[in-house]
Amino acid sequence: MYVVWGGLVLGSAVLAYSYSLASRARTGDQLHFHLFWLGIFLFLIPAGVKLLSPRTRDLDRYLILIALGLYSYFPKFLAYPGGPAYFDEYAHTTQVDRLMVDGQLFMKNNQVVVIGDYPAMHAATASIRHLTGLSTYHASVVLLLVLHVLTLIGIFAIAARIADSRHVGGIAAFFYAVGPGFWFFNTQFAYEAFAIVLFIWSCVALVHLLRAPPTSWNRTGWLIIALWISFTLVASHHLSSYANLIVIGSFTVVAVVRWLFRRERRHNAAEIVLLFVTVLALTGWWFVNQAPNTKAYLEPYLKGGISQVAGFVEKPSDGQTTKATQQGPRQLFKGSTIPVYEQILGFVATALILVLVALGAYAQWRRGMRGSLAWGMLLVAGVYFGAYPLILSATGASGARRSWSFTNVGVSVVIALGLASIPLLKQWWLRIPGVAFLMGCAAILMIGNVSANMNEVYRFPGPYVYGSDTRSVTEETRGAAVWLQRSQGPDQPLIGDRGMQIVFAYQGKAILAVPSDAYPVWDFLLSPDPPSAALLEQTRADDLRFVVVDKHQIETVPSIGFYLDQNEPLATQRTEPLSKATLTKWDHMPYAMRVYASTTLNIYRLDPAAIMEPGGQICICMTRWHRDDLARKPALTTTMPGDLNPTGASRQ
Repeated sequence: MYVVWGGLVLGSAVLAYSYSLASRARTGDQLHFHLFWLGIFLFLIPAGVKLLSPRTRDLDRYLILIALGLYSYFPKFLAYPGGPAYFDEYAHTTQVDRLMVDGQLFMKNNQVVVIGDYPAMHAATASIRHLTGLSTYHASVVLLLVLHVLTLIGIFAIAARIADSRHVGGIAAFFYAVGPGFWFFNTQFAYEAFAIVLFIWSCVALVHLLRAPPTSWNRTGWLIIALWISFTLVASHHLSSYANLIVIGSFTVVAVVRWLFRRERRHNAAEIVLLFVTVLALTGWWFVNQAPNTKAYLEPYLKGGISQVAGFVEKPSDGQTTKATQQGPRQLFKGSTIPVYEQILGFVATALILVLVALGAYAQWRRGMRGSLAWGMLLVAGVYFGAYPLILSATGASGARRSWSFTNVGVSVVIALGLASIPLLKQWWLRIPGVAFLMGCAAILMIGNVSANMNEVYRFPGPYVYGSDTRSVTEETRGAAVWLQRSQGPDQPLIGDRGMQIVFAYQGKAILAVPSDAYPVWDFLLSPDPPSAALLEQTRADDLRFVVVDKHQIETVPSIGFYLDQNEPLATQRTEPLSKATLTKWDHMPYAMRVYASTTLNIYRLDPAAIMEPGGQICICMTRWHRDDLARKPALTTTMPGDLNPTGASRQ
């Protein structure tokens, strides 16, 4: 344990130095990658060795898991301290801030529309703010630290209950910690990070329910807890509630089939069927009555991912080509700046997980599967591999990666059950090479899963990158957002690219226009021509007031592949930036007035009332109080006040 805690301290220092180097790194520098992994493994390897040992004290296992849960948040904190970093984090932080002001759940969020239907995490964070007086950011840090620890404790509890061994529980928690999403994706302040913990503890309640004695009150208690957690999960996140339903359904099928063959107790099958039916009803009721935006939000991902994968494997007939076949399969690590060994291990990790799960399943089969619990976990692990084909499509890849945080529960438990069945660590002459082999596997999984799920821009600080969530936010952008709120007031309807949406919704308290095929407000930014009359009429009805234009749009293509929304024209297909006409057209749009200008940003104010007015070319250039003056003084020449016109330009 002295080695474990020494590795924790030394690893923290090395990690901090690696992020310091990353913030100053130039293109092509990779030293910070090597130091990053050194810092990770200085603690992870000693911790893994102790968790693999059957002689480790239970107290030490818990202490290591707590430390590992806290340590896994450290890299993200070093990369982006002091505030939200990712796109979804800004949206959820804004949602909590508005909840604190308005006190109402289910508020619409135009940045990520669907999160308004799932307010559980926002209510929990607001409660922490009320109780502690912390800011939203600091409350989110406290919440994430607690949740990350509870994640590993939950995996420990699942495996330990199935195998009746805390040793197996520690191994399962360790392999979950080196799995996909745990170190970066689940450290962001988003409803997935909140819901994954509820999902895991729903599995804990399910496992304890099936293992409790037939007449024990513990069965009733665990059934109530499973229902309670499942209902909270339904109000937390859509995919998490569906994953919970799939897991309960998997255990239900196994329990019923085994009961029919007289290998399972009748009350086990009856109670889990009751649990499944109740959770199914709760999930369906929420989807129909409380989550009106979920279907429209998920549909493009499901249809796009399936159609693209199908387009790769199907041969077009009559010489016809589909959009998917024209683009070709998604090229993993295309244009990546991560080291070559990370890219290689990203592929190796996939095969290694399959081998370890197969060995674990075989070892369990040889010693006898432990009722429906082991079989249910094996089915969950199978879903992990069933999502792999979606990685081939740009649309489905996001869904596949997100699903692995849930199905990795089954993967880690099956691996732990298998390793506990193999006498590899029980023979003294095999102990050292056996532990070295397993730690090598853990290192490969750790590097491969992180490299396949998070690129350099999202892992490390560094220079400005247009179109990224983490490096596109600058002090110039923040200053413009603060100016808009102070000079024009909050809740101003606004359109801007993805980078502008992040900041202006969070710090400018703006209301974002939601683009779609029926409301193509992306034409304000993407089209070289002024908006059509039909779009202007929609804009006037929507009372859209401001447009933020980033001059970088004519210099480079966004790193994320689209400017505003993934459904915009030519999203993820552009190879050239927008034309200069997308900027110069504003000089010929009489219903728009530039009210703010800086080095790379312009803010234009639209006049919805005058867009359709005859002769609007004169009064369009005025704010409302200027138009009132114009009615009294037809010949008015004015210079805008400094707070409304930093450039000092005169308007007549």
